[in-house]
Amino acid sequence: TVVTAAADAADEAALSALFDRFGTDLPPLGGIYLAAMSGGPVTLAEMTHDDVVAMFRSKIDAVALLDTLSLDHPVEQFVLFSSISGILGSRWLAHYAATTTFLDTFAFARRAAGLPACAINWGLWKSLADVQTGFEKQATAESGLEPMPDDVAISALRLFTGPGAPARATVVAADWPRLAAAYHTRAQLHILDDLLADDATTTALTGDTAFRTALRDARPEQRKDLLGDHVGAQVAAAMGLASAHTLDPTVGFFQFGMDSLMSVTLQRSLSESLGEVLPASVVFDYPTIEALTDYLASVLPEIIETAGNDDEVAGARQDGDLDGDDEDAYDDLAEDELLARLSERLN
Repeated sequence: TVVTAAADAADEAALSALFDRFGTDLPPLGGIYLAAMSGGPVTLAEMTHDDVVAMFRSKIDAVALLDTLSLDHPVEQFVLFSSISGILGSRWLAHYAATTTFLDTFAFARRAAGLPACAINWGLWKSLADVQTGFEKQATAESGLEPMPDDVAISALRLFTGPGAPARATVVAADWPRLAAAYHTRAQLHILDDLLADDATTTALTGDTAFRTALRDARPEQRKDLLGDHVGAQVAAAMGLASAHTLDPTVGFFQFGMDSLMSVTLQRSLSESLGEVLPASVVFDYPTIEALTDYLASVLPEIIETAGNDDEVAGARQDGDLDGDDEDAYDDLAEDELLARLSERLN
């Protein structure tokens, strides 16, 4: 028999009244599962105090209250639904990622106190993926995360509810090389190192890509225009636009509304499609479609062989307002430092 009771898990009076029923008109309480979330996606720049309070209340406040009230009950399972975002971060759910990291730590604290606890860093369940918007699905696919069938996740749950369960576990379906490429943009993410061979994230950067083949097959005088169209398409995709037709090739990306994370996405997608390891700073060294195309024309042999690009590259560097030494300096920065520099430029 399933008995449902409506109570705010962060409301002490309401939850205390529910806990008083265990062992009286309800059976003794043997386990607690916290699978709560309030609010929705929002960028860090647009996040409000109310967004943070709502998210923290449903997870941080709730788990603290559940922990306190459970001490007087024979609880053998204390399972916290956490998220892979606590490990990898999240573009639109920074407040959610923070709460999941708290839950992970809370599970270890309970274990240290001799109490049962397990936090599970879930990946994307299919039932949640099915209700994503088109843009959200595209962003998920680019991240390397893949929807996992709900029945698979539920079966895995049984592994983490027994007495020998770890304090923390991760259950996720992913295209691991793609995920590694997404999160190795500037530095190694050590949790992925054991999952992939040393060269797993670089095998695709061979120069033998579909676009490079199309470039070689095109007439020499058409290759520069083909490259420009490709750059425009990648810019539009990184920004979630339907097409590049509305983008003026001479207007700066950040005037169109590109943010720092979009710039990282663009750098990565161009690296993959061109089969070339591009500088992490390339997008704001050459911050227009025209300037970026000119720069890329200077590094792709298919175009170098057909025309001299010295004047164009000089123009691109002037548009980017950086010289070669500056570019090298940016390449030495860690990702958070690079994004901070870009944010300063945007502001």
